[in-house]
Amino acid sequence: MARMRPLLVALLCAGCAAPAAAPEPAEFTGRDALPDCPAQDLGQGEAIAAGAVTCLDAGRAADGAELAVTRPTTEGDPITSWYRARPGLPGLEVFVDGSRDRFGTGDWLRLDCPAATSPDDLGDCTETVLG
Repeated sequence: MARMRPLLVALLCAGCAAPAAAPEPAEFTGRDALPDCPAQDLGQGEAIAAGAVTCLDAGRAADGAELAVTRPTTEGDPITSWYRARPGLPGLEVFVDGSRDRFGTGDWLRLDCPAATSPDDLGDCTETVLG
């Protein structure tokens, strides 16, 4: 039985690691380039820095802006969202990489949120699963 213990531990932990990120879908890789805001890599319960939100807001009146935010799920898996303020347009366009979420669908999503006022207040959005 002692020789079986390492095998049992290895089998139990086989599902412990977060899956590798899925390939980025064409809708994401083919998006038009926008000026970047400072990327945010947040811990559990942390908020996006005010300066990053200000950068995103300022993009609407200028050449647009894109803000990448990585937040952990409850289990600690990273979910990255790209919030995109298009020049002269209301709301936000959002791409979400859920491919590293062990307990989620593993999908990439595109959200169109015309009433969004910030990354934390998206309002009603239209969701498209990208794969």
